[in-house]
Amino acid sequence: MIKAFLSKFETLEERLLSFLMLAIGLFPLFPNKLKPLPVVLLVLLTIWVAFKKKPKSVEKKKIWQPIVLSSLIVIYAISLLYTQDLKTGFKRLETGASLFLVPWLFYFLGSRIKLSRAHLKIVFHTYFWAAVLYAVIIIIFFMSIGYYSGEHNLEYCLSWLDGMLWGLSQHAIYASMILGIALLITPFIFKDYKGWKKVLIAIGFLMLIYMLFLMFRKGVVAAIIIAAFTYFLTNFKKIKKVSVLLITSVVLIAGIFMKDKISERVTEVFRKETYSQVDIEKSTSMRFAIYNCVVDDIKKSPWIGHGIGDGYELIENCLRDKHGIIFQDSKLRKNAHNQYLGIWLYTGLAGLLLFVFQLFLYYKKAITDKNVLFIQLLVFFSIVLLTENILDRATGVLLFALFLNMFFFMKLKAENKILQND
Repeated sequence: MIKAFLSKFETLEERLLSFLMLAIGLFPLFPNKLKPLPVVLLVLLTIWVAFKKKPKSVEKKKIWQPIVLSSLIVIYAISLLYTQDLKTGFKRLETGASLFLVPWLFYFLGSRIKLSRAHLKIVFHTYFWAAVLYAVIIIIFFMSIGYYSGEHNLEYCLSWLDGMLWGLSQHAIYASMILGIALLITPFIFKDYKGWKKVLIAIGFLMLIYMLFLMFRKGVVAAIIIAAFTYFLTNFKKIKKVSVLLITSVVLIAGIFMKDKISERVTEVFRKETYSQVDIEKSTSMRFAIYNCVVDDIKKSPWIGHGIGDGYELIENCLRDKHGIIFQDSKLRKNAHNQYLGIWLYTGLAGLLLFVFQLFLYYKKAITDKNVLFIQLLVFFSIVLLTENILDRATGVLLFALFLNMFFFMKLKAENKILQND
């Protein structure tokens, strides 16, 4: 079986690259301590290839790209000079290390090896089925702690998801991100299946939809919907009407089935009380209060920020002074819940502009390559960044760094049209 798998690739380097793609695909099922494994394999493969192949001269001229795309962490490091909380600052640097490493590693690797259709299929197919299995594991977990028997409510079960899920613990937001990326991948693998296997894909798709509606993180769901719309927009002429009707029907039925769970979280967005008084039990109300605090703190140091380590304490002090909210448990301390504001708070306007420029480079590359999935992932991350500090948490950092830099630096062979809109 392994021999047949490796026979698709001509060189040893391409075969080793296939194992890296497999590791990226299996990301949803890696325990948290093993989630950096794809980066470790990326380091080893880059070292191996660096001694075996010389880069093309044209790639040497593009060395400014990894410099720019890895420079946010450099700005973070500089901000340690004036941060008050060095411990938190160094921890954030450690968490964000992949933001520095991965662009450089893929740059060196991409200058020596090109992706093939087979490599991409490894990532897409493996990731989809790994995410489906992850959704099934969450369902079994909820069943074991009494959600489906009515012993415990959904919020109780979701709180256990972050800390008690058999080595795969994730906050519901990051679990939703993992599943959401699999949904975006689905159209790119569906055509590879025939007959009854398409039914399996459809069942997997339904499992992902169900779990996303069950957890219903508003920012993630909104990001998935808008990113999916990007796919329909770029493939409008090629998509069959029956497919659109079927997918829309599935989503609507799932929404109706889960309407009580969804309406409770959506209606709070439109209530006046959400913004006039702070309710720590309501995520939108808390976010609004946090955003006000963050903006106030940004105004105190708009150009260089307060330092990478100071976000928690600044927000904590503001919530206490302005709203009388005190969290006794240090694990409940709040970040900016908006990565753009968070970066501005940490490193000032210079850091924010640098990050926006990084996103611009990714978008420019994706549009130039007509890489629809790359565009979708960018739209997805760009929107989630509005509601979460995903680059302050390892899972978010790894998903962001691995997928975006893989597409940015790893050149697709000329025959590959799997991601293109032509």
